[in-house]
Amino acid sequence: MSSPAEFDRLAELDRRNVVDVDLGSDTFKANAHRHMAEWASRPPFYVLGKGPPQVVVGRYADVHRVFSDTETFASEMPTGPGWEQFHKFMDAQFITQMDGSQHARLRRLLMPAFSSRRIDQLKASITTIIEKMLDRIEAKGPDFDGMGDLGSHLVVDALLEAMIQMDPRRKAVFVAFHDVLPATTYTKPGEPFPENCRVAMQHVMDEIKVIIEERRTKPHSDFISDLVNAREAGDKLTDKELFDQIFGLAGGSLSATSRAAGGALLLLYTHDDQRQQLIDNPALIPDALEECLRLGSNGYFTFPRIAVKDTEVGGTRILKGMVVRPSPLSPNYDADVFPDPLRFDIHRKPKRILSFGAGPHHCIGNILGRTAITIAITRLIARFPKAHISEPNFTPVYGGAVGELRLQRLPMRTH
Repeated sequence: MSSPAEFDRLAELDRRNVVDVDLGSDTFKANAHRHMAEWASRPPFYVLGKGPPQVVVGRYADVHRVFSDTETFASEMPTGPGWEQFHKFMDAQFITQMDGSQHARLRRLLMPAFSSRRIDQLKASITTIIEKMLDRIEAKGPDFDGMGDLGSHLVVDALLEAMIQMDPRRKAVFVAFHDVLPATTYTKPGEPFPENCRVAMQHVMDEIKVIIEERRTKPHSDFISDLVNAREAGDKLTDKELFDQIFGLAGGSLSATSRAAGGALLLLYTHDDQRQQLIDNPALIPDALEECLRLGSNGYFTFPRIAVKDTEVGGTRILKGMVVRPSPLSPNYDADVFPDPLRFDIHRKPKRILSFGAGPHHCIGNILGRTAITIAITRLIARFPKAHISEPNFTPVYGGAVGELRLQRLPMRTH
């Protein structure tokens, strides 16, 4: 199949299992968590609209299978007219879009940059940067935006600065790209990517090339130097691989941390009694974060898959060439795995949540993301134990790419 327009087997699908829904609309995102609970209790279903037909997968066992079975569900999507919306990083190929030996090789080369040793080295720097954010909140207070002044900056400051040692000018280039990147997923079949995305991408490409050359000439003790110098048995990243991984991580994937931070803050600051327990006993924070990630992690879709052969999942037929959308969030609402799933409980200690995927594509940076959010929450509640949401009837609004839940604002007061 060279184009989604040529998919001519729709008559073979059970039309009773077609759901009419706009998966990227504001209305959908406003009710996303209700949809997650629905997806977690039903077999995979079809969404037919512009572009190739899609299969949405939501139950825990079904999603786990799609994540794990890379021989049936390929991560590398077709290219060309009609497939634009499935290429968030446009022309770059991140590790999450690879399978088999290619994926395994890059993962081996990337792992040292995400080692426990490297993350331990980053903790002090991340803590210092977060304390500076809280200093600014205190100086400006008492009103502040939990997202605009803290959550979103976990990418801009705590990660880009701590991991890659970016100066303000260079950070601004990456932030500009981060802000326009969601538009790529709303690109209609056959249309070019938005011009502002192309321009921002070119600026980031130019910066990455300069950064790589700088690190080759004068290595730093940072993430990019780790990648530039990555070696295993004489193997190393090619220039294209090196560029694509830096582009995918710094340009887009790190934003998952800010989205997850937004979900965690919203849950904790709408459950005063449980937040008070964290204030009284900060040792509970790591387990509380896992419960936050279970219910309010960064999005309802991850990178799509393509079925490479006819198959079935959970009793739903899937045809070769169909786009398969496993949700990393809805399985966390599956009552068969997490009893009373809609109840937020910092003492639940949920195991095997799928917020960071499963199988060979389990997120390589998940420990770094967890570390940054844990530090942010720990320092926030220690610094401002009386902080609270300042609007009594606050209703969250989400933006971001199709599949993302980027909390737009969180109005708060320090006391």
